[in-house]
Amino acid sequence: MPSGDLFKICFKPEDTIKKVLSGMSQNKPDVSLLPAGIILVLGNDKKLVGIATDGDMRRALSSGVSMDMPISKIMNRQPFLIEDKKSNSEILSLVVEKIRKENWNKDRLNKIVLVDKDKHPIDVMSFYDLWQKSDVRFKHIGVVGLGYVGLTLALTLADLGFKSKGFDTNPVVIKNLKSGRPHFFENGLEGLLKDNLGKNFEVVDDFAGQNKCDVYFIAVGTPLNNKKKPNLDFLKNASEKIGKVLKNGDAVILRSTVPVGTTRSVVIPILEKYSKLKAGDDFFIAFAPERTIEGKALEELKKLPQVIGGVNWASADLASNIFSHMTHSVVLVDSLEEAEMVKLINNTYRDVVFSFANEVSLVSRKFGISARKVIEAANRGYDRSNVPMPSPGVGGACLEKDPFIFMDSASKKGYNPLLARDSRKISELIVNAVSEDILKFIKAKNIKNPSVLIMGFAFKGKPVTSDVRGSTSIHLVNKIKSRVSDIRVFDPVVSEKDIIKYGAKNIRNIKDGFKNVDVVVVMNNNPSFESLNIREMLELSRKQCLLLDCWGLYNKEEVEKVEGVIYQSL
Repeated sequence: MPSGDLFKICFKPEDTIKKVLSGMSQNKPDVSLLPAGIILVLGNDKKLVGIATDGDMRRALSSGVSMDMPISKIMNRQPFLIEDKKSNSEILSLVVEKIRKENWNKDRLNKIVLVDKDKHPIDVMSFYDLWQKSDVRFKHIGVVGLGYVGLTLALTLADLGFKSKGFDTNPVVIKNLKSGRPHFFENGLEGLLKDNLGKNFEVVDDFAGQNKCDVYFIAVGTPLNNKKKPNLDFLKNASEKIGKVLKNGDAVILRSTVPVGTTRSVVIPILEKYSKLKAGDDFFIAFAPERTIEGKALEELKKLPQVIGGVNWASADLASNIFSHMTHSVVLVDSLEEAEMVKLINNTYRDVVFSFANEVSLVSRKFGISARKVIEAANRGYDRSNVPMPSPGVGGACLEKDPFIFMDSASKKGYNPLLARDSRKISELIVNAVSEDILKFIKAKNIKNPSVLIMGFAFKGKPVTSDVRGSTSIHLVNKIKSRVSDIRVFDPVVSEKDIIKYGAKNIRNIKDGFKNVDVVVVMNNNPSFESLNIREMLELSRKQCLLLDCWGLYNKEEVEKVEGVIYQSL
């Protein structure tokens, strides 16, 4: 017999749609333990004879049905029922099997009605709450790709209580992580690894056997090839690896940045081929773009809204249940493609905005005026203008790459994105301008064996990161190394091997970098640079020295108090 909250959503076959809608509106999810949007129809014997959802009634009314029509005319007389003598895991398995065998409408899967042996309703459950309560399925997470995206995610989930397993194809990465050493710098990461390694986080060599998981995250790189087109080999390999171990009821969630349509046209076919399962029927799949900023990834994973699109509604909702443990802000979009596009437009937009600031700098140079002063004046007190300050090019693993993936996606539909294309060109032009300034100074001063100190080798300084992927400092080194034999680099967090492999000298003591140097160029805004006594450092340089302050960290008047030093900014 229905009782308590359940009684509130029970109606008779003869009750009108109007009456049912009125009663349904009072069943609010914030005050009721029952899922909203469903009612039960009981006969005189209190046995269940049908159910109706808010969607059923909306469709009926839109077709011209009267509000006074009995609910029995539009109710579902054959709902899926489960006898409540089973565990959550057993119920979950039954539902997944029902989906697979009977071709349910997965986009509308939500409510499960539990009845006793006489068909008296006992409870109404959300399928996704049920999935959430299933310890085995909810807590065993596999992450393929342990770079900046994958490792931070895996450890964050582990720290929240999930059983997290990580895999990477790089044996050095695997070895270091098993020893408790992350292979890149991220604020708070090393401590998080030590806290969870051997407990909730495990580094594995594969996902076979006992390492099988229930939810798989794909977080591998999608680098550009020499034609500036995305290389999806890592993604395909990861999909194959997961497909070979995928089982009924599992979920796959992509975090890798991909061209629009890739999840549906590339990943799903591979998963289906190797698993012999059907996406949306036998397993769930969603795309949830990673949007954290390096240096604050652990913080932002818990703060930023998680955008999620699924192959069906069920997949998106399932993924949202996982992410809701990290953040209270989840944004559901209508498709895989919409979610894929979100990441591309986020980073392409930032690239366009930063490139505009750099174009202002390039134009200002022609007039001999300060771009920084112009932009500061334009922004001050004017809410409709928020132009960022110029910088020595827009780099990084994402901002340098993702606009090309955006362009690739658009070109497949016959459109050439003009702003994205030209923004990428401007980033090249600003680095060219910096290199030209250096070489012009060397030529003008007739310096025979020039030395250049580059301050900052990571692609950015704030928040602090050791990532050199897409660094404009690398581009600068490549442009000047044929003319400059002594290129020095100082970066507090970048490893020596990541510097010397590009043909530069690694400087660990910044004073050594300034000794008898001809040109100093500030290429990122690491916080330690701001507190530097720049006048004291420049006293160590040659008497004819150029300080190229690409980030505007220092005061021109103060710098030029040092005899022979010339200050220049973008």
